[in-house]
Amino acid sequence: MFSKKGDEAVRNKLAGAPAPYKEIALRLHEIISESAPSLEPVVRWGLAFYVKDGQDVCYIKPDKNFLVFGFGEVVNPAFDQGELMHPVAWTITALDEATEGKIRALVSKAAG
Repeated sequence: MFSKKGDEAVRNKLAGAPAPYKEIALRLHEIISESAPSLEPVVRWGLAFYVKDGQDVCYIKPDKNFLVFGFGEVVNPAFDQGELMHPVAWTITALDEATEGKIRALVSKAAG
């Protein structure tokens, strides 16, 4: 598995996404970095991952028609005790303040 570490490697990878997902991906990177500075950004398998203590916390996967933002199954801040289904990934087509707030809260919880 080949990986590149650091903010610059992740920004360069996300900058290659098609518009408008490039802007969304770069904004998500900022949100994750601000919300959980303890997470290490890395690029592997062609995706931007955010890692803590060697464990995947979240990732960004740009596509030509959408962008996926998700969490590892082990560190899932959206896990809801008593529920039978637990979301681990979301398709994002735009960002607004409310969505950014939800993402910040989930990232902070996952990194905590």
